[in-house]
Amino acid sequence: MFEFYTNKFKDFTVSSDRTVNEIIFEEHQTGNAVFPLERVLLNDIVILLEKAILNKLSSDIQFQKNYWTWGFVTVYYSNFYLAQLLNRLSNKFYIYINESLNKEVIYNNGIYEFGQNNRDNTHQREFKLLKSNYSTIKTYGDLRLKPIFDIFQITEKNEIFKYTIDNEIKESEIRNRINYQLKHYKEIHLTNEEFENYKQLFQEIISNTISNEYPDYFQLLIINEKRFLFLSMLLNEIKAINPAFKIKIERLFEKINEKYDETFHNVNLSTKALIGELLK
Repeated sequence: MFEFYTNKFKDFTVSSDRTVNEIIFEEHQTGNAVFPLERVLLNDIVILLEKAILNKLSSDIQFQKNYWTWGFVTVYYSNFYLAQLLNRLSNKFYIYINESLNKEVIYNNGIYEFGQNNRDNTHQREFKLLKSNYSTIKTYGDLRLKPIFDIFQITEKNEIFKYTIDNEIKESEIRNRINYQLKHYKEIHLTNEEFENYKQLFQEIISNTISNEYPDYFQLLIINEKRFLFLSMLLNEIKAINPAFKIKIERLFEKINEKYDETFHNVNLSTKALIGELLK
């Protein structure tokens, strides 16, 4: 379905554990303007996926302990890693190596090369680029979009894109309010009744039974759930055409399963099922 994003990965390798930044820095030092990222880009994908999942699982445990404020900040970082990952799956993404190597990288006619310099180093640029990179999907007819409707259990196209790529929800702004407004650590003031309400809202979202208007910080969690589901569709297409990448994801699944035993044994079953769907 998303072959215009995923077909290019058919012959990409995963044999190296090196990263995009390492390859670009070395090639740039020798004066090369074209970068052999087909050797390492899928490694970046796996690294970012692991970071997104571990932040997801960490937030789940924090919510269970009623650490809601920092739980939402942790969800935010999972969302940020997912945005970086999804941008790398598209044909344009950002790298930051140092002040002089803060650039766009563009995939064009089978090669990766530098685009514009980028003075902006805020998280917001990733979310803006995400909207731009995946805007093509919004032009699909409803029949092409039916798999998305099915997996999200939603019939309104605008609702899907609101929580996945459109950035109608200002993720960085919500995170900043939690981090920098001194009165935002609400859990110390919450009543037992309010705690129960928070738990119910959390359970609705991770069970995909969303039916209400949610406080903005809960919308970070909705974004997280739907971005993971959207990503699973893209990764399934890449795994189908790249057996080596499929094996790499299976090894990540084994690693995450070990983390369940060691650290995340109390994770919510709906969360565990979501990660299982992603890595199967």
